[in-house]
Amino acid sequence: MTEQQHDESKLERVIRKIKRCLALSKSSNENEAATAMRQAQSLMREYRLTEMDVRLSGVGEVESEKSRANRRPTWDRHLGAIIAEAFGVRPLSRRHWCDATSRVVERAIFVGVTPAPQIAMYAYETLLNQLTIARRAYVSQVRTGKRRSAYSPDTAGDHFALAWVSAVHGKIHELVPRGEEDPAISQHSNGRDLVAVESHDKALIEQFLADREIGKARKVRELDLDLNAQIAGLLAGQRVELNPGLATGGEAQLQLARA
Repeated sequence: MTEQQHDESKLERVIRKIKRCLALSKSSNENEAATAMRQAQSLMREYRLTEMDVRLSGVGEVESEKSRANRRPTWDRHLGAIIAEAFGVRPLSRRHWCDATSRVVERAIFVGVTPAPQIAMYAYETLLNQLTIARRAYVSQVRTGKRRSAYSPDTAGDHFALAWVSAVHGKIHELVPRGEEDPAISQHSNGRDLVAVESHDKALIEQFLADREIGKARKVRELDLDLNAQIAGLLAGQRVELNPGLATGGEAQLQLARA
């Protein structure tokens, strides 16, 4: 372990300790709460940390292992956007030089409060893989004449993929209970607490990205979509089943299967 890695590891332990102290500072026991707050403040002074530094330590980004030589197509970005919305993270794209392929590539990135970005990326990559396979099969059918289209096979495949994503949109949201949809929440809250948490997370994400130069999203021009491709994509998307599961250690996993 290098000296820098050792320092970073030590800082992470300090931040975890500060977080525990801040949590205890909300205790109903006044003496315990006051002691915990003093310890947190002492550690922050010693390591020159602010409470915002501690909060931001829980925000991170996850970059997809999947990359594209060209820009991510619209249907790929749409898939990332609906997953990001469902899990409360910020979707971005990153273009960079890839030494492994010796070319510029583009990858999806999710930014949010841990572990949301990791869960969102798992869902994105799993669904992207399934969508890519479904689109490739449809393009092959158009190319061989099994499917009719007034567009090129690849363009028809893009229209198919857009409809597929639309069909999966609602299924993604069903994985993440919101407000009164979650019985555990509805018993103790009217939903305002959830809104507050989401607003807090968004504020932290914006603060995390404050120093980044983020390009504006490209305007998507309206397209005359292939109706046959749309219908096929919607039907294929509706057949996708998403089964949420909870693994040990509090790590959420998604298991996907075809109906």
